[in-house]
Amino acid sequence: MAAPQYEIINMSVSDLDRIDLPRFQRRFVWNRRKKESFITTLHEGLPFGAVLVYPKSKAPDAPLLILDGQQRLSTIREFRANPLIYWKSLEHEEYTQQLNNVNECLSDERKLQEKDFDSLLEEQDDALDDWLDDIDDKTSRKRVRALIRQIKGLMSNYINLDSLKIPAIEFRGSQERIADVFANLNQGGVPLSKYEIYSAAWIHTEIHLDKSKLQESILWNVKQHYADMSQNTEFELDGFSEDELTQERVVTLSELGIALGMFIRDNLKALAPQTDNAAAELGFGILGIATDTDNRKLETLINSVDDIESELSTILSKVNRICRNLQDLFSKILKRFKSSKNDEYALGISTTFKTLSYFSALWSLDPDSNDYRQSLKNIKAYYLYDALSKSWQSKGDLRLMDYYPSHHRRDYLTKIKREAFIEVFNRWLSDCAPGVNFSKEITAIVTIHANLTYLAKTVSYGESFELEHIIPRKLISTHDNKNPKKVMGNSVGNCMYLPRIDNNKKKDKTLYDVNQAGRYDKLIRESLYFSQPELDMAIKAIERHEFAVANEEISRRARKVAEATIEALLA
Repeated sequence: MAAPQYEIINMSVSDLDRIDLPRFQRRFVWNRRKKESFITTLHEGLPFGAVLVYPKSKAPDAPLLILDGQQRLSTIREFRANPLIYWKSLEHEEYTQQLNNVNECLSDERKLQEKDFDSLLEEQDDALDDWLDDIDDKTSRKRVRALIRQIKGLMSNYINLDSLKIPAIEFRGSQERIADVFANLNQGGVPLSKYEIYSAAWIHTEIHLDKSKLQESILWNVKQHYADMSQNTEFELDGFSEDELTQERVVTLSELGIALGMFIRDNLKALAPQTDNAAAELGFGILGIATDTDNRKLETLINSVDDIESELSTILSKVNRICRNLQDLFSKILKRFKSSKNDEYALGISTTFKTLSYFSALWSLDPDSNDYRQSLKNIKAYYLYDALSKSWQSKGDLRLMDYYPSHHRRDYLTKIKREAFIEVFNRWLSDCAPGVNFSKEITAIVTIHANLTYLAKTVSYGESFELEHIIPRKLISTHDNKNPKKVMGNSVGNCMYLPRIDNNKKKDKTLYDVNQAGRYDKLIRESLYFSQPELDMAIKAIERHEFAVANEEISRRARKVAEATIEALLA
């Protein structure tokens, strides 16, 4: 059994002066209600949770960094500095009675309002004496003096700070284990993500940003991160000032990771999942790639703060370039065609680890080299191939390491063999279950096929298309109306982008029904749409409940779509 790396100690209030809070500590803090609840706990002598501290050196009286429990300690400090703000609120009836007692000793023209009364209670004795000297009546002056002193005693004794013991855990292990310790202490209640743990555990780190364009973007993202959080929490954000952040340009390691992920998410919309959690995974993942840190051990990034700061310009330059390259690549195949021109992409088979593998494989390659260009060219095929083969479905963080420049056990230099691609695609098609709703995977695959074939050739500017069923959904649902479903109405073979105007008006029609004057002849041909006899056969089979016959027609088109998509990706 390993020797304990911590000691459980009891701190007195005077020991709070040993606590070395960082120069800045942006975090959400307790609101007034939570603070008052904690003061009530102390007043009633009830137990409360331990704080976590970390000595800055091995000296017996070394300053302590507060890792967890700042809200408790700052509330105690606040009470010690000004007990009135808590006593007045928590014992308001007593406060009012004491104000009345004082006013009974004063003439009408000298009676106190709450504001003036509070000022007297907060003043030092010398200032109180100056105010009392203006009371002419000696008896009243003596009585008011005694009352004020009594009230001050009530306030300061509301919590006996002299005897208060603050339970603390003094962690003495390696600083890279701070995040693990913090996570273990916060297993109860609402679970924290590892990125939230890093935000708390790495609050003492500092990274200085310069005024270059890319580092300006990181700084802006930190501001935006806190602006977004401020709108979605019952806590108050403490220690955050946009002006101060702009002037000092200092962020924590955690803030850098989050802001970097936001940069990737915003500049790689065609590929990166557009969620806050995905942004964090991407940002911290990039820092792992840049420092050769195992994604499963990102807590050790704290050991690389100096290296990250010194190499930050290079890191951001690489991220920016790879983002532009990948955005250009994937915007062409994942764009959902709509006349509104909004950036909307089919991200159903995108994952963060798969995306990070592209950064990792390209990270150390010369962008002007053939290897870099060939990797980019192959990545779009691997994007679909890996989804069909479920390569990233489990242990993605372990697989990602294979693409690290230092490991180089995998890359995207080797072109996928056509036969292997077709085999994987057909196996994936055979695993699909019947139904009528398109999955996010189907949507993405059909979008890729459309962008590489018929949408790239036949769509006129301004015409809007919508993902829809070829054999109308209404017809399928009418006849295949029991569970489990029998018709493969949700298959790649029955899904494509159809003209929105005609489709919305004629949900029960096919392209042949609206193909006046051969308007859609080219679209029918280039989209691998069913031939008229094939479509008639499938529809009649569904109407007769011969679902296997209909499914064979749908599967035949699915295989054609698969081969056409593969040919285009490998071209």
